[in-house]
Amino acid sequence: MKQCFVIGGGGHARVLLHGLRGLGWQVAGYVAQEPSSAMPVPWLGQDRCRLASPEGLPGVAFLGVGMVTSAPWRRALLEAFLAQGFDLPPLITHNAMVHDDVKLGDGSVILDGAVVVTGSRLGRGCLINTRAVVDHDCVLGDNVHVACGATLSGGVRLGADVMIGTGANLIQGVEVCAGAVIGAGATVVGDVTRPGVYLGTPARRRQ
Repeated sequence: MKQCFVIGGGGHARVLLHGLRGLGWQVAGYVAQEPSSAMPVPWLGQDRCRLASPEGLPGVAFLGVGMVTSAPWRRALLEAFLAQGFDLPPLITHNAMVHDDVKLGDGSVILDGAVVVTGSRLGRGCLINTRAVVDHDCVLGDNVHVACGATLSGGVRLGADVMIGTGANLIQGVEVCAGAVIGAGATVVGDVTRPGVYLGTPARRRQ
């Protein structure tokens, strides 16, 4: 059985843990800022602690930090664990659908019911959450989070550190600049060229 570690200890980490077990991984434990009684595997220390496989070498880890406000921390953790020599392979859970020509960066996670289709490219540390859809030929920068039930139509381009909220919709071919946040249920019908929070239908910058 393959052994791995989980980075994070909140609700998203528990979802990730379920997906890993469904794929035959043995989760040795998790790292987080503090232990959680809800996690059914051992707490191994804080996020930045050094971990090792039974052979004494850096092992395999999966990024389980999913809070909306956690984009900078997700990026920092990904970079820190890669720098330690960990392998952070992309993870596609058993009930996700990802076409075989899709490119996934290190540390990316595709969860149950999500769909990522032909020609799409995802950077490092991307999270495509439960039942989200990334249609054909989309390009996502590093550390993008597409929340539950959101839909990216074909050819959408997202810069690094973009957050797409629950149930948001982006029409075909729109571009969203790095660091922008698209609020839950928003509909993006034109390019987003300035960082900020975009809400409503059509989505407009509110902050």
